[in-house]
Amino acid sequence: MTDAQQRLAACRAAIRSILEKGQRVRKGDREVQRAELASLRVLEGQLAAEVAAEQAQRTGRGRSRIVFARI
Repeated sequence: MTDAQQRLAACRAAIRSILEKGQRVRKGDREVQRAELASLRVLEGQLAAEVAAEQAQRTGRGRSRIVFARI
């Protein structure tokens, strides 16, 4: 598992945790706020794009680097 895949899995686990347990947890007089769900969703999209780019590069369908010059 690549670094990007590990970060994506951790991000998705954090999102799942917020959805299951709530964004704020209060116990007695203490309150803990987890990461913002919206920012985690944005990060998830970025990491998913990174993973897709890595996989495309590995299978030979990476981004073309050909540059056509004008004459």
